[in-house]
Parts: sequence; structure tokens; C-alpha cells
Amino acid sequence: MSTFPEFLHSLDDAQLRALIRSRPDAFFPTPPTTGSLATRLSLPGSASRALMQLTAADLAVLEQLADAGAELDPVDATGFGDVEHLRALALVFGPDHGLRVSPGTLSALPPGWRVTDTLPPGAAEALDQLPARERKVLETLAASGGVGTTGAAGPDADPEAPVPRLLAAGLLVRVNANTVRLPRPVRDVMRGAAPREFPLTAPLLPEVDQATVDEAATVQGMDAVRKMRQLIMALMDTPVALNKDGTVGVRAAANVEKTLGFDPRLLITIGESAGLIGRGNVDDEDVLAATRDALAWIDATLSDQWAILMVGWAASPWRADTEARLLSADMHAPAVRHARLTILRHAGRTDQLLFHAPLEASGFSPQLIQAVVDEAVFVGALAGTPEPAQSSPLLALLEGTDIAAATKELVPASVDTLIAQGDMTMLAPGPLEPDMASFLERITELESPGLASVWRVTEASVRRGLDSGLAAEEIHGWLGRHVMGEVPQAITFLVDDIARTHGAIRAGAAMSYIRSADPALIATAAERCRLRVLAPTVAASELPLPKLMAQLRAAGMQPTAEDAHGATLNMAPEPALVAPTPSTLPRPTRATDEQVDTIVTKLRASNTGPNADPGGSAFETLRAAARARRHVTVGFVDRQGRGRTLTVLPLSVTAGQVDALDEAADRVVRIALPRITKVVLA
Repeated sequence: MSTFPEFLHSLDDAQLRALIRSRPDAFFPTPPTTGSLATRLSLPGSASRALMQLTAADLAVLEQLADAGAELDPVDATGFGDVEHLRALALVFGPDHGLRVSPGTLSALPPGWRVTDTLPPGAAEALDQLPARERKVLETLAASGGVGTTGAAGPDADPEAPVPRLLAAGLLVRVNANTVRLPRPVRDVMRGAAPREFPLTAPLLPEVDQATVDEAATVQGMDAVRKMRQLIMALMDTPVALNKDGTVGVRAAANVEKTLGFDPRLLITIGESAGLIGRGNVDDEDVLAATRDALAWIDATLSDQWAILMVGWAASPWRADTEARLLSADMHAPAVRHARLTILRHAGRTDQLLFHAPLEASGFSPQLIQAVVDEAVFVGALAGTPEPAQSSPLLALLEGTDIAAATKELVPASVDTLIAQGDMTMLAPGPLEPDMASFLERITELESPGLASVWRVTEASVRRGLDSGLAAEEIHGWLGRHVMGEVPQAITFLVDDIARTHGAIRAGAAMSYIRSADPALIATAAERCRLRVLAPTVAASELPLPKLMAQLRAAGMQPTAEDAHGATLNMAPEPALVAPTPSTLPRPTRATDEQVDTIVTKLRASNTGPNADPGGSAFETLRAAARARRHVTVGFVDRQGRGRTLTVLPLSVTAGQVDALDEAADRVVRIALPRITKVVLA
């Protein structure tokens, strides 16, 4: 019988190279011998990472091997299923007719894990109607590891007793005449969780029209870019004050949502992760503000803007789907990045996740999967109906290739010409460059987003443009340069009509002053803002000009600032910027070809032959014996300090103790693991 180190020593160069690439954690730094390599591969952390690469079908084969005792002795695995993936990962070794499970493999599985457990029909309803005695049996098993011993498990037991009734209902599984096991799906239902059943064959993938998916994803991505630009501009104008713990208050978040017209929660987490939004101190106040990197992002191409948003979202350590306060510690969950990437690799399809990534996916709640899918659709990573499919930029992201090149292929050339219509709308037949879109957002309302967007000119939008410092002549000039053909008279008349009353009152610094050709306006302003009237058309204020402008607007007036020569001033404040703190995507360790060659060379040079088998711990031997239903002889020290030896059948092994059946005394004994001195197969 070959040992695990002997198996590793027997690998040819091609097999060893494949093992290095699939389990690189065990090879850095290079192990000095195959014995050291065997020890590293048997460590719980390394074995756990390898198990994460298994499909549900692989895990089902592993369970069959464990049940047959392959942890302890070689077994004939013919007919168990394909074992090549398990062998390539060094989780099993030996020929098919004498296959063994590698040390440490099954100990790295979660306690009570079995992929082949299923929930029998009607089990959920049966659980709700269980009598108290039968529920007590299940609760005891759930609290004690899921395996128990009883004299009522045999076929000749009283069928009206609790255990036989539970066995008949499929809520318990008979291990042998004295042992029962609580199936994992039943335990899930008892805990209020939805039971997961793992497909043992790969589900069929739906056909995907990649062009259609990419078109829909691009529309979504451009809308996300537009909203992020609006959020950044809003934060440049007015940073959001933070709570003392660095979170965004409920009222502050609601005010931002009211200003923008959409919920900014997800965009804020994306922006923080991408380095476009940050937390810092501005004017001695802790605020949420745009960063210096945001200025470069605004000037970037649309395709680059989209790529940056998608990478920022994928790398985000925030759970935006929670009810926790925005940017609080309860929202911060770095592990979600790995979960997000796993879900994206399978387009959020639960059946694919449960087959291809069963161990990881078993910890994903339906809420988490749906949240990731919804967010992925929002940023243009997933698109399509009825089932979302991966966009080309997402595929590039997952494969580690150039995502910016992928977005560039999809985003159409930007346009600088608008089609204006008599109903006060303007059609943009393609994506708009950021500066053009920003100007349109100042003077119009977005009516229909997309690659081809529709914008509506309204009285409020024109007034907003004039408030921002634009003059009617500037608006007319810009429209004349960008509108195809003649600008409709309706739009021209509306701009002129609003401009006629806008700025009729003029403000300047004296500390500051106001002037107007209309004495009635001066009188009204003086009354509402406590100004001193110097003449029928002029009044002065003790306030600085920016504060006077704000006060006049709060009083319902529409002032325009001017300099000493009467020229219009733009009173928009300088943007408040903070330092970025971008997040990064988790990257698995990958060995280069040069590193692989070096490791193979060192191992071949250092090994004159295989080392001794390190063997397994008492803990692993007991767990293996429990799975294979093998008797063991246990040496231990009792509570009186006396050495004792018992031959028992292990039932369940936890981190601190083993429950075993002492058949000679017909009782279950519990032994603390620290008191065990030896474990030998009987």
C-alpha cells in the first residue's frame, strides 16, 4: 500500500506542474521534500481551499469514499464516479481499485456536511406538525452534531416510538441498528433556512445572444455613469456632513436622494470603492465628498468611466442591500467580494452555483444572490432576459483581461448634435460626452435615458441653468451650435421669457449691494432681507455677497451676481475634494511558468526518495472511523487520572469531545479529546 508522500513522489513533471497551479498555497515557499509537501497539503487551510474547487459531483464521490472507509484503508472505487479531478488536486491517491482519501481532506469539510442529503417530500409540513417528543429528538441531535445512538433504530423497533416514526418520515437517516443521523436539509428547515439540494449533474446553460446582452448592458452601464456623474457634481457643490462615527445619517442620505431624484446608496459605496468619493475633513468638518480622482474620471471617456465603475463595484467591500446606516461597520463586509465574484462567474444562477461551487454557495442566502444580480444589472455587468447573462466587460473582468478594451468595443461613438422638436424635447441620437451631458443637465430634464436619450426643456430647468450663472445668450449660442437645423421657436421663446425676469435684481459687494430698474423689487428685497435702501433702485447689505445671494434666493427672488463693471459672475463655490481610498479586487495566488519550473527543479533535486507518511491525528482518525463506522481502541485518562482503554464505535466528533458507543456495556461514552492518548483501529 502506497503512502501519500509516495504518491506525491511518483507524480511526473506534468502532473506536478498541474498540482502546483491548482494548489499554489502549498508550494510557496518551495517545500524541501515531498514529506513536507504532504504535510502542507494536509493542513486544514490548504485542504479547505482545494475542496472549494470541487463540484457537487466531486463531493458526492468523496462522500462515497468516506462511507466505504477510504480514509483508513484503500477501497475499490470502481463505479463511484469520476475521480480524476480529485486525484489532480491530490485529495485522493492510488489506483481506482485501491483508492484512498488523502490525510486532512474530509476533516476540512464543515461538520455534518453531506452533498447527497435531500429533503423528502412533505418534510417541511411534517416538521410543523411534529409532536413535542419527536421534535425534542431532532433538536437534541441538531445541538449535538447531528449523529446519535439509540436502541430504537433497528428494523424490529416499535414503529410508534419517536425515532422509528422520524425514520419513516425521512426526517432521520438510519446509519446502523444503533445509530441515526439528522440530514442537513432537515437541520436547515429547523433553523428557518431554505434547504439546499445540490444537483449531481451539471445543469444545462441557456443559449445566450451575446450581442443582445451587450447592447442591454451598455445601456445600463451608461445610465450608471450618468447617475455617478450627477452624484459627484452634487458632492462637489455640497459635501455631506458625516456623523461622529463616519457614517452618513438617515436625514443626510434622504436629502441627497431628494436632490438627485434617485437612491444614491449603491452609487456611494461604488464611488467609495472606486476612489471617486471619500470621507475627509473640509473646513474643519468631517464630510463625504468627491475626490481628486473624480475630476480625472469626469474628464475620461465614457467607456473608461464605465470600466472604472464596474471594477469599483466588483471590488467594493460594502453590502449595499442591508438596512444598516450608510458606510457603517455593519455594512462593511470584505468577504462579500469573493462571494460577488463567485456569483458573477455563474451569472447568479442558483442551480449553476450549487453544482459548480457547492461549498461556497451553500453559505449564500437567496437575498445575497438576488442583491448581487440586481447590482450587476445596474452597472451593466449582467443583462438579458429572462435570465441575466454575463456581458463582455464582465467576462473580461473575470478572466483578468483588459476590461477597458471591452467597454470601448461596446460604447458607440459620442455625438455632439441634438435633434430638437416642437414639443420642447431634444433627442440625443447617441452617447454624449461628459461636458455636453453636463450642460444639458443644467438646462433640461432627462426624460428617457439610454444610448439614445430624450431631454425636455422646462421652465424650471431653464431657471436652474440661469441660476447656475448661464446667460440667455449663452444658452442660445450653445443650442445653435449643437442642435441640428433651426432651434424650435417654442424653446427660444421659453428661454427668453424666463431670462426677462431672471436677474432683474442685481447684487454686488459693498459689503454687498443690490440694484434693479424696478423700485418695487428693491423695496421687497429690502423688507425681506433687511437691506438699507440707498436709492429707489439700489440697496446695500452688511452680508458678504455669497450669503446675500443665498438669502435673496431663499426669499423667492432670482438674483444674478455682477462684478465692478457689471459683468455676470459665476458664484458657484470651488469644489470640496478629499483624498481617495480605492478598494482592490481580491486576486488568487497564481504561479508563473518560471516559478513552476523552479519549484519542480528544487523538488526533484532535494528528493532522493519519499518520506515517511505523516499519518493523521487522533481527531482525524476518530472522525474517519465515525464516517466509515469502524471500531477503534481509544486510550485516555479518566477524571480520576487513571489510564483506561476502550474499544468503541465513534458516533460523532466535535472540536472538544467524541461520543462513542461502548457495545460491551451497551452505553454511549463521552471522552474529551485532550484526555485521549492514542487511537488505534480495532
